[in-house]
Amino acid sequence: MRPVVVTAVLLLVVLMSMSASAAWNPGEMCRTKYPATPCKIDADWVQFGKDRCVKVFHNSPVNNEKAMTHCKTYANGDLVSIHSLVELSQLECAMYRATTKKHRYWIGMHREGNGFVWADGTKHDYSYWCLGQPDNSWGEDKCVEMNYRGWGLWNDASCYWWKPYVCQMTL
Repeated sequence: MRPVVVTAVLLLVVLMSMSASAAWNPGEMCRTKYPATPCKIDADWVQFGKDRCVKVFHNSPVNNEKAMTHCKTYANGDLVSIHSLVELSQLECAMYRATTKKHRYWIGMHREGNGFVWADGTKHDYSYWCLGQPDNSWGEDKCVEMNYRGWGLWNDASCYWWKPYVCQMTL
């Protein structure tokens, strides 16, 4: 009898998760809860948190190193770092506004030793890993992508793959 109860509970959790995922309406959420606010220093960028702006580059996929190099061409630029659920949601909305397709984007987190760090040097105080991640598949997964399997979910991936990316500028 006990395995039946455990199975029923697990099934309920999976169904609730699928329901929540299916109910996520990015168009509505991004219009009402996280509307785009143009950045003070460049209208092509949107405000992100209190002191940063972001820009989504979805039409020009590159490997992680090239993405990082491109982001650093902007004043105080880097691949984006994420420090809260609010920032994650703001970033999802920036991605959704750029294209409604759910691309996997490079973000600024990478593996260093046995842990992960942000490229901009800020504290690693938040993460949103997909179930089973990070897994360091084949010992090659040194970089982190966002929107793995579902909107917002993170995965460690090979840095050599070509993906869209998101840059940030610190104001």
